[in-house]
Amino acid sequence: MDAGPIVAQRKEIIDENENATVLLPKLFKIGTEMLMDVLPDVINGKITMDTATVQDEDQVVNADMIDSSEGELFLDKESARVCHNKVRGFSMWPGTFMYVQIGESSPENVPVKLKIIESKVLADAGSEPLTSDIVLGPKKGDGLRVVCGDGSVLELLRVQPVTRNAMDAKSFVNGLRGETLNWVKMP
Repeated sequence: MDAGPIVAQRKEIIDENENATVLLPKLFKIGTEMLMDVLPDVINGKITMDTATVQDEDQVVNADMIDSSEGELFLDKESARVCHNKVRGFSMWPGTFMYVQIGESSPENVPVKLKIIESKVLADAGSEPLTSDIVLGPKKGDGLRVVCGDGSVLELLRVQPVTRNAMDAKSFVNGLRGETLNWVKMP
């Protein structure tokens, strides 16, 4: 939890697809520069605890430790925006994942964990009916499209199957050799 008076503050506009891996170093640089700007005024007493801006205590939010299980995407319960923001926010750690069924379900063919590296929300998608089917978009460069619980569509651009390197969606689909792909809920 961040608490105490505000000595310096700046708003920064971020892109809706910018992830934590890119954003954290950028914000660290901004924070360092701002600290160097105000440090002389803090040292000479021009800025003190009494002259700094008081934070609004009603806006305080507790930030618990992140658990790796929070990286799971619950496609039937979450919107594409929530899932996309998880992918962005957990890009450094713990990462995001979902379980997929490749081909027909059988005792020998169990669901596998698929890590989601990069995604985007399809803006032109309306309220699609919920389905567990995962399909590759129709155009070159499209990713895997997943309908979420509210009918919004999440496009998976880069994924990483277990024991494999990260790859673009098209490469992943090519490796399936025509098998169907569905997301599944694990108990």
